[in-house]
Amino acid sequence: MPDLASLELLLAVAHSGSLSAAGRDIGLTQQAVSARVATLEAQTGVRLLVRTTRGSRLTPSGAVAAQWADRLLQVAHEV
Repeated sequence: MPDLASLELLLAVAHSGSLSAAGRDIGLTQQAVSARVATLEAQTGVRLLVRTTRGSRLTPSGAVAAQWADRLLQVAHEV
């Protein structure tokens, strides 16, 4: 099961459109963000991001995962 920090990271990438920008926002290197996203993809069994030289964007499955992540994180913050 993905941890909350990884879900926050997925949302950061979705909002910024970049692994390196998300890393700056969270305090991680681009390489660390990439590794955590790869782990998250392995845990979920789906490709979450399309990575290009111009940034990253959610796949359709990634968009669904981001919606779930947003809801889970809202509940976690309420608790």
